[in-house]
Amino acid sequence: MSDITEGRNDRIKGYGIVLGIAYLILQHCFYLAGHGLALVVGFTPFLPKLALDDAIPIVSVFIVPYIWSYAFWAMGPMVVSKCEKQHFADYMAANLIACTAGMLVLAFFPTYMDRVAEGLFDVPEDPTVFDRLRMFWYSLDGAKIAYNLLPSFHCINSTLCYLGVARRKEIPLWFRVYSLITALLIYASTLYVKQHFILDVVTGIPLAAAAFFLCKKLHWGRMFDPIVRLFAKRKEAH
Repeated sequence: MSDITEGRNDRIKGYGIVLGIAYLILQHCFYLAGHGLALVVGFTPFLPKLALDDAIPIVSVFIVPYIWSYAFWAMGPMVVSKCEKQHFADYMAANLIACTAGMLVLAFFPTYMDRVAEGLFDVPEDPTVFDRLRMFWYSLDGAKIAYNLLPSFHCINSTLCYLGVARRKEIPLWFRVYSLITALLIYASTLYVKQHFILDVVTGIPLAAAAFFLCKKLHWGRMFDPIVRLFAKRKEAH
């Protein structure tokens, strides 16, 4: 049996904590690399907007789940590490494959949003703290022009966080419910704070689901076996 399938106990593992933090950084690097590659390739960004997008209002309070998503994504590997190692490995492989695929789409089919044209800088006369937070977030993410829209990495990562714990008896029911609700709120937040269009959401979710189910069915987590064996040998040597 593969080393990666050995052992199981109902607690968060050290490697889950380390990889949770590492993945949070890595997925953001993939996200940024998509735009960097698009600039190198030289394709002209397109606007992935549908007429229905104009019917979605700005609801600034949704900036809260949008920002909370980063903590949610770090929790994913940590909590999934409570499961057997093969499931954890397949889950991490799905994250890697989904983000790689997402990066390539961002690079070869680049997208943009003109926030000025969308009226996103039209601040209410008496802005709430959520309005101000939304505007601050825009300033961190391209300001007047946003790139890297399709597929939505917020939807990719959140979908995988939920699928990693769904129907897993090792994970408490309350956390599985929390993960589903949080993922749904994050999907909604991408639209209600106008960080994404509908097409960005409906491409991100199935991309993540396809990566997850392929990795589970074919056990692509075995790609990590050589790394596991390497660390096991080093541990034995010491």
